[in-house]
Amino acid sequence: LQALKRKPDLFLCSNLDVKAVFQCGVLSLKFPEAPTVKASCGFFTELLPRCGEITPVGQVVQENGKVLLQAVLEGIGGQASRSLMDHFAEILFALNKHCFSLLSVW
Repeated sequence: LQALKRKPDLFLCSNLDVKAVFQCGVLSLKFPEAPTVKASCGFFTELLPRCGEITPVGQVVQENGKVLLQAVLEGIGGQASRSLMDHFAEILFALNKHCFSLLSVW
């Protein structure tokens, strides 16, 4: 999360597997530890607004966003603690704002 905030062009690096980072974030949303889930939600709320400006991020979100949406809905549906609902809602808001056309397809 801190790397994304301070140096977003890190995601342009050819050595970085953006898909693997994205998938790790999705898996982290399902962890039982609240601080891990909170950090993962923060990661996605920082990542999603960059879909349009960082091509590799946009491509990964386009190809794998449905998995993210599913993980968020599972968390909201009872898999995660009630104290984390605001954090999951932030991801939904980011998806709605920055990936609306994809969100409606998923």
